[in-house]
Amino acid sequence: MQRERIGNRIVTLAVALAALVLGAAGANAAGTSEPGASLPVPALGHPWPSAPLVLDVRSENRRVLIPGPGDGTIQIQVIAPDDPAIRIGRPRLNLALVIDRSGSMAEARKLDFVKTAAHHLVDMMGPDDLLSIVTYSQGVQIQSPPRPVGRDRADLHRIIAGLYPGGSTFLSGGLEEGFRQAKSGKRAGTLNRVLLLSDGLANVGVTNRGALRERAGDMAEKGISVSTFGVGNDFDEELMTMIAGGGGGNYRYLGDPERIVAALESEFHTASRTAASEVEIILRLKRECRFGSVLGRDWRRDGDTYVIRLGDLSSGERRTVFAKVNVTGEGIGLREVGDVALRYRDPATSKGVTSSAKAVSLELVRDEQAYREGFDRSVQEKRAIAEANVLVQEAARLADQGKKEEAKGMLGKAAAGLAAAPPSPAVRAEMDHAGRYKDSLDTMGDMSSESAKGAQKAIKYRAYETLQQR
Repeated sequence: MQRERIGNRIVTLAVALAALVLGAAGANAAGTSEPGASLPVPALGHPWPSAPLVLDVRSENRRVLIPGPGDGTIQIQVIAPDDPAIRIGRPRLNLALVIDRSGSMAEARKLDFVKTAAHHLVDMMGPDDLLSIVTYSQGVQIQSPPRPVGRDRADLHRIIAGLYPGGSTFLSGGLEEGFRQAKSGKRAGTLNRVLLLSDGLANVGVTNRGALRERAGDMAEKGISVSTFGVGNDFDEELMTMIAGGGGGNYRYLGDPERIVAALESEFHTASRTAASEVEIILRLKRECRFGSVLGRDWRRDGDTYVIRLGDLSSGERRTVFAKVNVTGEGIGLREVGDVALRYRDPATSKGVTSSAKAVSLELVRDEQAYREGFDRSVQEKRAIAEANVLVQEAARLADQGKKEEAKGMLGKAAAGLAAAPPSPAVRAEMDHAGRYKDSLDTMGDMSSESAKGAQKAIKYRAYETLQQR
């Protein structure tokens, strides 16, 4: 009865959202409340290409002071236009739902909420969308191979209703099977994604974070992204963020199990509005220039290029990346640093797209006044906020280990960096946040308490979301 009451409220909201966000027809289905009844969905597979992604490249300072360290920061923004075509049509979805049903999922009715969310997902999906369901505890079970939802909607509901908790957490096995199911369901023009839900630590099979991130990256290169959902306060958020980062998907923290339904719904709408998949930034530098790092994001070297994976972008979404470079030279004047391009797949046509490269140049100067006048205040502000959140994440890791004084020192560095940025409401908000977190460390007490774990996860999730720069 509880699941039906929750389902009634959710389905009513879903219809309104479907009509508003996805432009679905058939609003007369708003009264539907029984599991298995199809909700209005947008048309699938618009045949014309999506609007191309927009690439914007700016330097934090267009000048480099010599003699000096030669460091510079480049802001790279990738924008998916709000494409009207996606409002009236969308790619066919191929989703693999991978559910942790270990014994701990019985606590706080977490599995019950996951099942409610899964029922809701089945109702939202179109008849031609593909769904597979995998569960894992001490072993892995293929509950349903990929199949069109419209043909077997009632059976999918039956499978979900029969799930029960018990056992340990074979996360790597569940993830691997989810990849296999998504791969077997992959068709021309499908948007392929694994949705991994867990409330605990990987304690069976492969448990190394780096290895699991690399495996997610391998699948992303094959056109299958992965989004992760951390439920409660005992899961390994570093593992979940690394898998999502490697797999080009999203990470969501769900401290309150009741938020699972809304999170899975949001993921569905995000996937439905995908404007570009497998998006990568390609950065090429001239021989005399060196690559430093990327703030808060993974990157890899591929020959003479540096590749920053962004994953899938939805219509109207943007990503902002800050890459640090180093320029050497003794003579003043304009110096060509390199160029930036985009590589991605158009989900409407399944064709790969490579954008025209944008050149990046910096001017070497000896005049300190000219150097100070070269800053782009907007980029300077955004970079300072991103850098501060990297430090906040590190402070939270230290606090988790009980190293509160070291964590406070890291937060002091974050505040100092923000103080040096151009003043703005956004900068002040970040300074206030870092200050409140620093003060709260003294009152948290035992870092293993439920309240402290919840506060820590919320702090890290906020930093993660800020660094995604959506």
